[in-house]
This record gives sequence, structure tokens and C-alpha cells, in this order.
Amino acid sequence: MPVAVPVSHSQQNAKWFPELQFARCMSARYRSDAFPRCVSCTRRWAGDTCRFQNIRILLRDANKNLVAVGFQPLTAKAECTQMIYPDEWNIVLEKRHVNRIMASKTVAMALLPHLQKEQAHQNLGSVVKRQRETDVRATCDTCMTSLFSSSWMCRQCGREACEECYQTIYRLTADSTPSPTPTPTGNKPGKGSGTSGATQRAIMKERHASSNPFFLSCNRKALHGVHTFNPVTRFVQGELDDAVKEMLRLAGEGEKGQNADANTKERTEGADPAKRSEREGEEHREVVKGENAMDIDARVSTASTSNLTTTHSLTPDVYDDGVCTLVSNPIPPSLSTSSVSLAHSPPMSSEPLPVPSWPVPYYTVESLTEQVFAAQWARGTPLIVTGLLERFSLRWTPEYFVNTYGAQPCIIIECESNANKKVTVGEFFSNFGQYEGRTEFWKLKDWPPSSDFKTAFPELYDDFSRAVPIPNYSRRDGTMNIASHFPSNTVAPDLGPKMYNAYAANDNPGSKGSTRLHMDMADAVNIMLHAELTATGAPGCAAWDLFRAEDSIHLRAFFKRHFKGQYQNDPIHAQTFYLDTDLRKQLYDEMGVRSFRIYQRPGEAVFIPAGCAHQVCNLADSIKVACDFVSPENVERCETLTREFRAQNQSLVWKEDVLQLRSMMWFAWLSCRQQQAKWTSEEEGTGELSTSVATEAEIENENADQSNAS
Repeated sequence: MPVAVPVSHSQQNAKWFPELQFARCMSARYRSDAFPRCVSCTRRWAGDTCRFQNIRILLRDANKNLVAVGFQPLTAKAECTQMIYPDEWNIVLEKRHVNRIMASKTVAMALLPHLQKEQAHQNLGSVVKRQRETDVRATCDTCMTSLFSSSWMCRQCGREACEECYQTIYRLTADSTPSPTPTPTGNKPGKGSGTSGATQRAIMKERHASSNPFFLSCNRKALHGVHTFNPVTRFVQGELDDAVKEMLRLAGEGEKGQNADANTKERTEGADPAKRSEREGEEHREVVKGENAMDIDARVSTASTSNLTTTHSLTPDVYDDGVCTLVSNPIPPSLSTSSVSLAHSPPMSSEPLPVPSWPVPYYTVESLTEQVFAAQWARGTPLIVTGLLERFSLRWTPEYFVNTYGAQPCIIIECESNANKKVTVGEFFSNFGQYEGRTEFWKLKDWPPSSDFKTAFPELYDDFSRAVPIPNYSRRDGTMNIASHFPSNTVAPDLGPKMYNAYAANDNPGSKGSTRLHMDMADAVNIMLHAELTATGAPGCAAWDLFRAEDSIHLRAFFKRHFKGQYQNDPIHAQTFYLDTDLRKQLYDEMGVRSFRIYQRPGEAVFIPAGCAHQVCNLADSIKVACDFVSPENVERCETLTREFRAQNQSLVWKEDVLQLRSMMWFAWLSCRQQQAKWTSEEEGTGELSTSVATEAEIENENADQSNAS
């Protein structure tokens, strides 16, 4: 029960008693209270929690009548949920793992500008203190991006907006009328005021409503306005300030005023209010010219993707590390080719192919050490690992799934039409290899769709975890996987593994393939474990096309030129297109863009870096298993994808930000700090000296050692 604390009221010479709202808005306890009910309670959204529970303060008089409502201030000393960080990984966690994750060029560098903006956000005034959620995934109610910092909440309906969506609300509804609502950093009240300002806002509202009609919806058919929002923080001030100080030290911007390098300066200037104001002014002028916020986000995110290149263009002379075998002019396996991946190279054509392909780096599982992988992965290179079947103890065959899970219901999707139907697992797998008379291409993807793979198929999960190559990166509990630090008592992202099982499709003109062109939200590894013979009797395989991250801007330009009006917002993230042989030839002739063409056979793993668009066409009925992971090398690319996915959600509720990248990095930072404190305590007990965080020089030396090893 809340404790009543008397508060003096100067006007009525009475006492008010604050009471924390500890139940849902629709609870019988509050039936007679006339206060706004949150959108979750009024609409009874499944899986959502009351937006005002444990943060709204109800002020009552001596007769328990409600006289006012407020919210927990920043200084509130509410009990925090203790995060349970992991204490075991696939191998013993070492300082080199922690140092690499916390390095200034990974987590620290990526989080620093957001935490600095959060510090400014906490200084706006009227800040509502909310505990970080553990039982739900907190997302922006408009763009579905996970909420990490600098968010805003409507006092009437409880909807919460991310920083970017609130900026749009501000542009659409702010006027010159003084308001008790704090002004976001970089915006000035009265900007665009007067008749012309009101007209401009009306035009922007109309244009925005056409693309997102519910953006400004509040309770009781009212519309949101900037005056109904308060800033929200989920950070404890002391913990936030300590993190920023330590990250600045790692970034070379410590108390001695050392200047950061050019990259650090570029990444941190987003926290500069002056620069931010200038940028928002430019966006405002663009909106007035006729573009809406979605167009701005799409343009910015597209430009960001085009800049995600390595120091040199990703060409074979860059990624040939002397360990891999570069496979040029790949062709599908023939009747004389082995049906499974062996140590030797896959079949190649001695003649140039009609559609050129980038040479693909192949590694045997024995030759690919973590040092070799890290150096190659830092270049953003897709790569293949061969000879994996013997590492698996179970036989992942159609017969196994028919016998073990045959009675389970599942939903399969037709690759060409996207139609779906409900069948049993046994019905789906029993048709493997039965090509005669088949006219439809069905797939069972992302299986199991909702339950955790480890819980649903524990024996398969263990088999996969033992066999997957580069386990420190690719395993769920890998020491170099940033996602491995997620607390166990929160809603962690489901990064897999998941199974991808599909009947044979074709690569003919007009085909949609098995999986259309898209980007994954993070890094990924995909292993083929079984393939039937093709209809002609040749060994089965899957044809992959993976494109360099730097070619994404050219892919988008190609679709805009030839398929305008056939997709929403982003042609890659819309997952509408498959580039068949004719289109890939046209893409190469017009744009000079080629793919990494791969014919994946059983026992081969394809590593796909974040930010690389890719598509797949199974040339035979096949069984594959895949999982996502977040490597230190590709944090920036994952950030860009988060922004792009947010832009896609502006016009169409596309997908939720399940990755929660910034929250993931924050948890990784806190987990690593906890490990460092533990090591320091242990070493002090033995009289050894310890350094809490590796210096930048130590990290650079370690990276240099890895490069030399490769």
C-alpha cells in the first residue's frame, strides 16, 4: 500500500495525500476517479501493460477525493527491478572479449551520442521517471522502434513516442502559444508562428494524415498536440553520468580535454544542441516544400546505407586473405558432383557467365579460426564455411521430422503468391522429393514461429549449438555476440535459431524465388543440412545472391527506375522483388552491380553481414537452419537498419523492432562493467593489479594482432 505523505496546499489551506497508481486504470479501485484512462486499458490490448501504472501520482484530500494527478519526477526513489545478467557463456568470458565489446569503436561509440542526448533530455524539466520494462518490449506506438532514450509520453492516453516521432508531432502541432510542456532540445517555441505558420502546419498535417492517418490519434477521438506530452526517462541519473564519463574516456575525450578523432567527432556532434537545431531546421524547410517526415527518414537512412563501406571498396584484392579459396564463376552441381559439401571447392565454369559474380571466399571449417574470421568480417564480406555435416550428431532429414514432429500443425506459405494454409509437419515433409505434377512452391519458414527454438526443440538446439562454426560470434551465448549479455528477466530478442524448409522453386524469368530480396536485422549464419536430388537427378542446392552493402543505393535506384509504384517506401525492405537471371543481367548492364552468387550445398554455412541485401532460390527441396547475431564489427550497420525499418513503419505497420539494438548495447555495457567489477574484486583479494577497462591502445593492439594472424 502507498504511504500517505501530507502536502501543504497554500490556496485551500488543506492537505493533499499523494498515492502511487499501483493498479490498472480500469481497476475497480479507481472506478469513481475522474482521470484519463490509458490507451492500453481502454482498448484492452493483449500483451500490453497499463501505461500509467507505477508512474502516475494521484493526489487526494482528507476524504480520499481525487483533486489532482501528476507523475513520478526524475528524483523519485522507486525500487528498480534488478536485472539478472548472464554469468555463463559458451566458453569462459575473458577480458579480451569484454574489452572488444566495450571498445570505443563498438558499444561505447554507438551509445555515447544517445546517452549525451539523454542527459540533455533529463534537464528539460517535468520529466517523468519510468522504470525500464522487463515483462514487455517497450516500443514507440507509432513507428514500432524500441524505446531506449529521449522518449515522450502523452499525459492523456499514455501513448509513448520515440524522439523522432515526437519531433514530427512538434512540427505538426507546435505554435506560438506558451505551453507548460518542455521544448525538445534545439526547437524554439514560436517558430513558424502566425498566419503563415498555421497554414504551413495545416498543409503538413494534411499531407502526413494521407500517409499515416492515425499518427495524431489520442483518446476520445481527440488529436495529440505537443502540449499533452512530457519527456520520459528510464535512466538513473548517476548511472547515466558514470557511463557517459567512462565512454568519453574510451573515446579519447577524457577530463584532460583530449580531442577525439574525426570519426568520434562526427558521431558525437548529434548531441550538440546547435547542430541539432540546424539539422531540424533543414528538415522543417524540406517538409514545407512538400516532403513528409517519412520521406525524410527514408532519404536519410538510404544515404546512411550508401556510406557503410569499408576504407576500400569491397573487391577481391581486399578480401582475399590468403586463407580462403576464392570461387569465381560458380555453377550449380552437376550429376557428377558430390551431393554434400566437402573440403574441395564447388563446381566452377571455365567460361565467363552471362551475369558476372563476385568471387566468393570459401573456408574449410578447420581453416577458419576466430582471428581469420574477425579480420574478414570487419570488411563486411559474405563468406562460406564447408564440411559441417560431420559436426552434427542428428540427421536433419525429412524422415526425422515426420517421425518426431509429424503431428504438429504448422502454417506454410506459397513462394509465388504468398498464400498460406495450415497443414501438419508430417504432411509438409512427406512430399519432399515428389516433384511430379507439382505446380506450387511451398515453404515452412521461421519455424517454430512463436515459441523459442531451445524450448520447442531442445535436442536440435543443442546439436546446432555444438556444430555451428565460429561459435563465439554465432551462438546465442557466444562471448563475442553482443546479444548474449541480455538479462534473463527481460524480453530478449528472438535471434533464433529458426528453421527454413522449402520445396524447390525456379530461377526463371518472372520467378519470385524462395526468399525475396531483403535485409536481415542483424548478422546471420545459415546452414543447409539436407537437400533432395533435383528433378533431373543432380545434387540439390540453393542459389543465393548477396549484394555488397555499398550497392544498396544502386539497388534502390534500379527498382525506383523500373518498378516505381509497385512497392511502399523502400523496395528492399518491402520484400516484394526477386531478381531473376534477366533482371540481374539488366542490373549489371545498367548499374554495374553484381552479386556474390553462391550455390549452397548440404554441410555449407553462409555468413551474411548485416546490411547486405540478399535473396535465395532453392533449386531442390531443402532443410536449413539459421540464426542471427550481433557482432561488434557491424553495430553501425545494425543502427542503420533500425532507422530504415523505422521509416518503413511510417506508412505501413511492417514489423516491430525486436532487435532492440540500443537497449541490447546498454545491457551489454552494464553486464561487462559488472564482470569487470567482479574481476577487480577477485584480483584485489589476491593482491594482483587490475585495470577496469582496457585502454584504446590495448584494443588497437589486439585488433592489429588479429589482422596479422589473418
